[in-house]
Amino acid sequence: MQVTPKHVRSFQFVVALFSLLLLAIVGVTFYEVVARYIFKSPTIWANELALWLSAILFLAAGLYAMQRDQHLRITVLYDVSPPWLQRILDLVTLACCLIFCFGIAWFGAPSSWQSLVNWEPFGTAWNPPIPATVKPAIVVTTALMGVYAIINCVKKFQGIPSETAEESAEENRVD
Repeated sequence: MQVTPKHVRSFQFVVALFSLLLLAIVGVTFYEVVARYIFKSPTIWANELALWLSAILFLAAGLYAMQRDQHLRITVLYDVSPPWLQRILDLVTLACCLIFCFGIAWFGAPSSWQSLVNWEPFGTAWNPPIPATVKPAIVVTTALMGVYAIINCVKKFQGIPSETAEESAEENRVD
């Protein structure tokens, strides 16, 4: 039996908590469908709540994939390229990722700050503060994704292998 370090176990616990958001989204959506089509009494909050939770979950999933260096890649040319060309492609990929991530973080920061300070509502009947919470989360998440892109590129240049999907699935399995 392999002993898992405490920080890895705590990280797995956080991942498990985020995965529970999926159950909450399904539950809210199921409730709305039953209320709307069986009891003919739709809610004003279910769609917005599902949207809010989905936004948080998608941001967390993107950050998790970047942290694990398991994000989507197009590897048709990369896999058949010689190592020197792979390094160049890695740098081009890093540059594109940094431009995108830090561009979103830099140019989104003023808008997200205003949304947070003003506690901007969504503008519907329920009017939750979705923009006030999601906009800053997008800025922070994309900045962290840029940092993880740098870390992953440095690891790759140092020859530290990325985890395979099978290793990751076995390591992060929650029993």
